[in-house]
Amino acid sequence: MQPQKQEGYYALSITLPLGDFTTRQARGLAAIARRYCGDTLRTTVDQNLLLRWIRGADVAAIYGELERLGLAEAGAHRLSDVTSCPGTDTCKLGIASSRGLASELRRRLPLLQEELGEAVEGLHIKASGCFNSCGQHHVADLGFLGVSRNVGGRKVPHFQVVLGGQWTENAAAYGLAIGAVPSKRVPEVVRRITERFVRERQEGESFQAFVRRIGKANIRAGLQDLTTVPSYAEDPSYYSDWRDPREYSLGDMGTGECAGEIVPYVYFGLNASEREVFEAQLRLEANEIGEAQQRAYGAMLNAAKALVRHLGQQVADDDAAEIVAQFRLHLHETGLFHDPYAGGKFASYLFRAHAHSGETASRESAHQTIEEAQLFIEAAHACCDRMVAAASTPSAAE
Repeated sequence: MQPQKQEGYYALSITLPLGDFTTRQARGLAAIARRYCGDTLRTTVDQNLLLRWIRGADVAAIYGELERLGLAEAGAHRLSDVTSCPGTDTCKLGIASSRGLASELRRRLPLLQEELGEAVEGLHIKASGCFNSCGQHHVADLGFLGVSRNVGGRKVPHFQVVLGGQWTENAAAYGLAIGAVPSKRVPEVVRRITERFVRERQEGESFQAFVRRIGKANIRAGLQDLTTVPSYAEDPSYYSDWRDPREYSLGDMGTGECAGEIVPYVYFGLNASEREVFEAQLRLEANEIGEAQQRAYGAMLNAAKALVRHLGQQVADDDAAEIVAQFRLHLHETGLFHDPYAGGKFASYLFRAHAHSGETASRESAHQTIEEAQLFIEAAHACCDRMVAAASTPSAAE
């Protein structure tokens, strides 16, 4: 429970780990609300509950009742108060276990917060299991977006690390992803970034200002060793998600005993696209607006080109109109690129960027194009995985 004084009264934040509470606790909360605050109880965007207009004389009594309900845990609005959507637990759109990750972070972060002190106390961490952003990762100090990657013929849960979001002032700024790391390495990502923030921040410097000052390229470089995934034989734990003992896989993709799997060439093109869209971010940070927009558009073109070539179609490296036309014909109109739930949404990002490629960019439009390019590339990864899996699955006739 976290009390905050407002105009002579108190607002009490009740911490709900992962936003969960039992029916017994719900009935107890209803009784508290009925007795102390006019039968009113509010939910918050941080998956907590809020009691408003509490008299100071009642705070101790309410705390006692919350303690009996098992709801008096401290930590609201602090580092360990991680927000998460349902992720793969219950959502059909879930790609990674955002709830599992949030649970693990909640377990580890109180100790980290104790080690690092007040500087990190108010930082917000939010995790989404897919691109729909239900966990609000885009407006967190440290955000995590669930994605997947193919490693040696097996699927590995990953999270994109999102920096630059601002949750204050009605979500004044959206963050952008600086790269994907295996799900099992996210806690170490949090530790490294927060430790560096405490070590190198200037007096009174906010986390957003710190990120702008040292630059995302600098932060990304400090996480580079965490992006690698050991082989399945070396450490199979990377191939399962948090709080889920099952192997994270869409099925057997023909993995043999040899660790030296052949990687389809298309993945190299998609990886190059990820590097290009990060370069777009760096240009945006340097206020090179036009170059930032052009590189984000180029990243989408590269991903589209890689998919088109994977289908055996030949396109020139520098013919944007032909790449878009071939992508439209062979991947969009056939439905190959379509997301099972979002349909052709991500393909539209490429078409829009192509249609406006000759126009003068603003900072807002460049930021939007970068964000859309990141989502397009993730959709390209998913499309590629589906095509590779289909190619490796024997037909019914066989």
